[in-house]
Amino acid sequence: MIFAAGAVSIALVTAACGAGATSSSASGASGSCDPKATGPGVTDKQILLGATMPLTGSGAAGGIGTREGQEAFYAKLNKDGGVQGRQVKVNVLDDAYDPSTAQKQMRQLVESDKILAVSGGEGTPNFLGVVPYLKRQNVPAIAPYAPSDTLGNTTNPNVFMATVDYTTEFEILAKYALQQGQPKKMALVGVAGNVGDNAKAGMEKAFQGKGVDLTYVPETPGTTDFTPIASQLKKSGAEWVFLILTNADTGGLLQAMSRIGYTPKTAAWAGMSDDSYIKEFGALSQNMIVALETAALDSKNPKVAQFVTDFTAQTGHAPTKFNELGWVQAQLTAEGLKQAKGLSRPCLVEALEGISGFDTGILPPVTWGKEDRSGVDAVGIGQIKGDRLTVLEETRSLGQ
Repeated sequence: MIFAAGAVSIALVTAACGAGATSSSASGASGSCDPKATGPGVTDKQILLGATMPLTGSGAAGGIGTREGQEAFYAKLNKDGGVQGRQVKVNVLDDAYDPSTAQKQMRQLVESDKILAVSGGEGTPNFLGVVPYLKRQNVPAIAPYAPSDTLGNTTNPNVFMATVDYTTEFEILAKYALQQGQPKKMALVGVAGNVGDNAKAGMEKAFQGKGVDLTYVPETPGTTDFTPIASQLKKSGAEWVFLILTNADTGGLLQAMSRIGYTPKTAAWAGMSDDSYIKEFGALSQNMIVALETAALDSKNPKVAQFVTDFTAQTGHAPTKFNELGWVQAQLTAEGLKQAKGLSRPCLVEALEGISGFDTGILPPVTWGKEDRSGVDAVGIGQIKGDRLTVLEETRSLGQ
């Protein structure tokens, strides 16, 4: 669900978004923090936030789960008194994992709904499509799940990331695979564009000087017949196949590979750690290596256990990994609002830049600063065994 679309399509969408947009400074939420000022979406009783996510289409599983996690956190927060004497509301609109739809929905959130900031989000092509617009409008975006190498830096200073980019994630995944033997041929199937390219770059870093032949197959989300891709992979002789596709497309490709009798070892991005994927496609994914960006739901960390308790109390059911993602996105957003000297965009950005080592338990400690928008740099390793995910390595950075 978190994939970058082709550069051409994003460029076209970006141009469309720019038409009629209000011009403003190219830096984050511009201006200094005036504690007495309030921004859009702020009244005496409420703070309005927004996000777009795929609630329909091939990426819907991630969007639906992430939305539920955010809504559960804010419901609990409001019961506990809200933030600075106000209730927090988040409007989540369906972007169907499509950049042009995301732009339309984001314009509604910013210009019609008048949100103060973007709280989280899920999906890379859809989010990348709105980044230039958010930058022009000086709207802060906090912890969106869009792990692109174009984010997490001061080029887009209003976007505060809380997950590593796919280059780092797939470098760590590929290095782990190399430790399991001496494979000479590997393959990657990824959504065409930024994310597929990021994953490929990470694997190439890991394979440098190792004599590994990498076959890369770009994919368009929503592919209906995966037999040609499965046949191409089998013909390549890849001993490992790495995957960075939507949940539904991952399952579709594995089904096609099974039909033609091709059973290599597999590895995938963090979305495959979610219960919704394991329940539907776990039988096809036995022993799949999966990146971990958030804590295991059965972690002994007391903060994770408290999250599970609180989420279950709010919703009536145990959380999934995407629920966990949405919860921590809202938690980070709320922390910025709590620390802000005033409820305006400049004050919120100032507060976010002051967050250091914030420990949610769900993510590695998050740190932002005036020159740092990356948040975290760690990835763990898990494996699908039976009907559950087993943690093989806790989250670690490339330097560890």
